[in-house]
Amino acid sequence: MPLSNTGSAGFRAWPPETGCRGLIASALLLVTATAACRADEPAAPAPARGVTSVSQLVLPFDAYKTTPEQRAVLGNAHNALVARCMREQGITVAPPAEDPAAIATIDPGNSRRYGVTDIGAARSHGYHLARPPSPDTTGAWAGKLPVRARHRLYGTAANRGCLDRATLTLDKGARQADWPWLALQDSLTLEQAAKHPSVTAAVRRWQSCMTQAGHSYPAPEAAIGDSRWDLDKPAVTEDEKQVATADTTCKWSAGLVSAWYAADAELQRAVIRDNAGRFAALRANLKQRLGRASRLLAEHEGRQVR
Repeated sequence: MPLSNTGSAGFRAWPPETGCRGLIASALLLVTATAACRADEPAAPAPARGVTSVSQLVLPFDAYKTTPEQRAVLGNAHNALVARCMREQGITVAPPAEDPAAIATIDPGNSRRYGVTDIGAARSHGYHLARPPSPDTTGAWAGKLPVRARHRLYGTAANRGCLDRATLTLDKGARQADWPWLALQDSLTLEQAAKHPSVTAAVRRWQSCMTQAGHSYPAPEAAIGDSRWDLDKPAVTEDEKQVATADTTCKWSAGLVSAWYAADAELQRAVIRDNAGRFAALRANLKQRLGRASRLLAEHEGRQVR
């Protein structure tokens, strides 16, 4: 029984833009702290058994994803390169700095991977994401630039702009790795795990629990997808909070979170085991990108970015 995504606050896999073109600094999820700092360690640590809290939802693929601190390093290095490139063309720009704390507050991590699983967040925010507005992206600050400056920033098919040039500089010398493939696998393990017998049995228990609580839904995605909730608007009704809280409570009491997580983690370990070469390339790529970004930032502080 695959459980589908339902809006931006639904079941959440790793964002597919990871590893793709870094057109905005805040989307540069191309390296991970774990990869840079633990490059010689096993890629897939065994998950905790019988998870009982959101903080325990750590998956094998997480070792290949960026931490907020690393996203800030990558983003700020990219910003510095963009500013230098524009300055060489007689244009001054000041991309907003990437802050690790701000990045962390807008990233729910695995807490939304299996729908709402944080009871405290459900009580306060219902099915809405408990996060502040996203920080300025390239589109926000670039939109305020004159037309000529925007042309230099974005470029054309025949002449790369400063955003692309900055990305190419960060990529320089890094071993090639297939990041879209990893993002796809991250989505597939989530969907495949939903079909595991232990998960489908837990969904039936969840449904019974919800019925006893006065909320009749066939599956969790039906609850979050209820037309009564408008997840695109900030307002959260008391009814939404009550249903989301019951949903989350039943997920834990029915063993749905732990069953889905266990099946998901097992599938991810198998993917890593069966694709050792791909993951070695990912690890090397991650380490090299972060190292280059760190060096570029250090040089930038000395006004010697090259």
